[in-house]
Amino acid sequence: MSETKTVKHIDRRAVVKGAAWSIPVVAAAAAMPLASASTPACPTCIKAGFPIIGGIISGAWTSQAVVAGNKGTIAFPSIFGLDATQCGISFTNIFQPAFTYIVTQATLTMSDGKTYNSAVGLGAGAGNISTVGAMPGAFVFTNVSLPNGGAVGGFGNYTDVPTKLTVTVQTTLQYGIGLSIQCPMVLTWNLHGVATGLVAFGAGTVNFSGTATV
Repeated sequence: MSETKTVKHIDRRAVVKGAAWSIPVVAAAAAMPLASASTPACPTCIKAGFPIIGGIISGAWTSQAVVAGNKGTIAFPSIFGLDATQCGISFTNIFQPAFTYIVTQATLTMSDGKTYNSAVGLGAGAGNISTVGAMPGAFVFTNVSLPNGGAVGGFGNYTDVPTKLTVTVQTTLQYGIGLSIQCPMVLTWNLHGVATGLVAFGAGTVNFSGTATV
């Protein structure tokens, strides 16, 4: 007694067509969670701060502007820095302790609402999660509008003063083996101060002094 076996014929083109349809879907499904999990988010624990100078956390600043044509230059000392002391253990588990950064912009806001950008102090710096690193240099703001006014006979204060400093940095953090991520950060300090001096007929000298807070 013989047995008859039936073999179902499958079109080769149908197999190829079905495989071509399924491969991109499987590849995309596998790649999506991997891509999202491989790149960490930028940390939010790096903030504006003040380095320790002479054993003291300094936030005091002074500047003198010589005015000509109602324009002057206001320079700030290197008292501004990146505070990474709040990053904690969760930060060190993802990123390496040391990081680098580049200052890309520094903007001064005056009490009259006008803003000025510094061409000085824009440079590279380095930090560590356990310290507050100082900015790479002092910021110098030129052509600041300083109108006529001020103390007459030694009485009264000059009215226009700095009120805010905003610094933009591009931070590079290392993680894993040879991997890095770039994180733009905007740091802001509020400036509190007074000014003395006199500007008359577009010329004079103004002395600024105050403190900064974050």
